[in-house]
Amino acid sequence: MRIGRILCPVRELGPGNRLGIWVQGCRRRCPGCANPELWSIDERKDIPVELLTPMVITSIVSQKLTGVTITGGEPMLQAKELAVLLKRLKPLCDDILLFTGFTYEQLLQSEDPDVKEVISSVSVLVDGEYIKEQNAGDRLRGSTNQRIIFLDKEKRNKYETYIGSNERLIDSFITTDGIVSVGIHPQEFLNQAWSIISPAGEILEQDEVGGSGNHEKIHQ
Repeated sequence: MRIGRILCPVRELGPGNRLGIWVQGCRRRCPGCANPELWSIDERKDIPVELLTPMVITSIVSQKLTGVTITGGEPMLQAKELAVLLKRLKPLCDDILLFTGFTYEQLLQSEDPDVKEVISSVSVLVDGEYIKEQNAGDRLRGSTNQRIIFLDKEKRNKYETYIGSNERLIDSFITTDGIVSVGIHPQEFLNQAWSIISPAGEILEQDEVGGSGNHEKIHQ
């Protein structure tokens, strides 16, 4: 399975302390996408599911994480591998959030059994392509055309409380790519970050902002 990054604990892509998995590879290339470095189908990022699964399980158990968020990239381009991973995670973690550029209807119409297997393991789905002009700074949607679909109805109250909360956090992680900030950022976030950082003589890679699982890379 091609993996761009795995981060935890993530607190701004779903309620609670979560494991965030960003897959590598997406053909959509939405204008304003926050993760253009995850577009390429980079085989060097491939990790066999047999190796990935115990790594993920260890993180969930050792850090007592309450949910898993899958984003990217486009997770459904790797439905076969993702189906295997989620099937193994589901008994351990019953809150799995998936971001995809496909609509829920497109996924339901798919004849691929792996797509159906993924959907059966997902608790909450955020669907639809990212549209830069419709970025309203929502807490869990990159743009207002996207929908939050509760496949597990029992998760609705928890997520609605999270979405409605005034508390907003930006999770920052130091990685080999630099400092990665995680969350659904409003369009003006990058300009604000630049105004703060540039006087200190640092360099900001000005990736466009706005997609699901948003992040910027800041290098000193």
